[in-house]
Amino acid sequence: MGPLLVLILLFVVMYAIMIRPQQKRARDHQALVAGVQVGDEVMTTAGIFGTVTAIEGDIISVEISPGVVMRVARAAIGRRLNQELEEFEASETFDDVDDEVREAVGEEPAEGEASTPVAPSEPAPPASAPPPPPPPGPPPAAEPPAPPATPPPPVTPPPPITPPPPETPGSGPGPGQPG
Repeated sequence: MGPLLVLILLFVVMYAIMIRPQQKRARDHQALVAGVQVGDEVMTTAGIFGTVTAIEGDIISVEISPGVVMRVARAAIGRRLNQELEEFEASETFDDVDDEVREAVGEEPAEGEASTPVAPSEPAPPASAPPPPPPPGPPPAAEPPAPPATPPPPVTPPPPITPPPPETPGSGPGPGQPG
């Protein structure tokens, strides 16, 4: 009973960790591909950016630069850039993000205080103190020594390889001659 329970628990964990997220990604990709329209800016799975100019069944024409149209399979569309821009515009503004960060840190702006934090300024040095010395500049760049002006040694080709001379019939013991 114990090993069977462990096996069932392992299957449930594998389903929750691997299978279910993959199915969700596949559904999201199918919805993305089905929603592509002419004029959308897209990125293919190969990373090529362009604008959809025509849709012919499972083939989409993508203009990647003026006058250059590439035909790709509908499933090769990896991302719709217009959709991401619309989602960003419809989502939070930067002010909302600042408020969330402030809440997470636990700061509360006082009335009349600027909504963005201001760095404290450095205290002024006493009047009697001499001014600090200027920071040292970068050391002068030394030029690397020039390589010697000697030309490289000439490259000589290897000597030709000559094949062994062919044997002439009757010049030695062979299968046709008695031994």
